[in-house]
Amino acid sequence: MDKQNKEEKVVGKLMQKSLVEMPFRDFEDRLMAKIVDEKQRQKSVSNTIRIAWIFFCLGLFFGLLITSLVANLEQLIIGIPAKKLAFGLQIGIAVILLLQFDKLLDFTIKRKED
Repeated sequence: MDKQNKEEKVVGKLMQKSLVEMPFRDFEDRLMAKIVDEKQRQKSVSNTIRIAWIFFCLGLFFGLLITSLVANLEQLIIGIPAKKLAFGLQIGIAVILLLQFDKLLDFTIKRKED
């Protein structure tokens, strides 16, 4: 019995030494708050990317609509024939849409990797 008491005391002392104390009293609360903030930030980023895709599609639609309307005009606009203006407008819209599509696709892929 005496041997068992000694072993229990030794184990008790070892357990007390292995006890890890938190560096700060509110450490766990702050850590959980950071985790919650990160989750909210990730959700916000997902919503922002979804909205960006919606506006990209709307921009594509309106760009095509404006280009087709200007191409069908048979008059001068600011002294420039509408056909030439439509061609320049098409090139500008195509460049902007391709650049925006590339950026948006990068954001979407990076988001899915995280």
